Amino acid sequence: MSDREPIQLSDEQIQWLKGLKMSKRAEVVRDHILAHGSITTQVLSEQYGYGHPPRARGDLQDAGVGVGSRNVVVNGKRMAEYYFTGDATKNAAGRVVIPKPFSDELKKANGFACAICSGVFAGRELQADHRVPFMVGGDKPDFELHDFMPLCASDNRAKSWSCEHCPNRVAKDISTCETCFWAHPENYTHVETRPERRVTITFQGEDVLKYDEIASDASATNTDVPGYLKSRLLDE
Repeated sequence: MSDREPIQLSDEQIQWLKGLKMSKRAEVVRDHILAHGSITTQVLSEQYGYGHPPRARGDLQDAGVGVGSRNVVVNGKRMAEYYFTGDATKNAAGRVVIPKPFSDELKKANGFACAICSGVFAGRELQADHRVPFMVGGDKPDFELHDFMPLCASDNRAKSWSCEHCPNRVAKDISTCETCFWAHPENYTHVETRPERRVTITFQGEDVLKYDEIASDASATNTDVPGYLKSRLLDE
């Protein structure tokens, strides 16, 4: 895959890149590419600890940076390599960084619970996330709590992957996102445009003992916990 070949950036383009408002993750990736010319998904994962490397590319694109991609082979392993194309994307005005006071207020208003799995986490373990992905709905003029939800790191990664592979990524119909599980898990009609329903539960504290009991019962019937719970519910 190739979006365009890498180019030698001019001093003006480099200054433009450094002046864009972007997330901390995007800044780290930007600076690495400026220093080395490109960055691979392996480096993103192993050196910087980013569990979902394509999201780092998306962060830069959200900020308005043109980022190309191509397949490379490093030590016999095939992977993606990202580089600057010298272009600006349609988001060149830049994605607005969510203010920390707003993020803290959002987490507190939701009882520090992840909107997807309902697990309760420390504030630093939750991320303020657009209900409608930025790549579809962009940023609104004002920050309103109902436009965002707190997500644990695991569910944030899962949502990012799902949204990046959803048919609506191309159509960009906001109403489709608004009725999706990943935007409103409490009230939705589809999952990535598919007629599905999901239940995601995190067991914490004393509830872990109950989970272990369920896991033991599931093992006795040669099924996993989700399959066991589903069969019990459907049998009732």
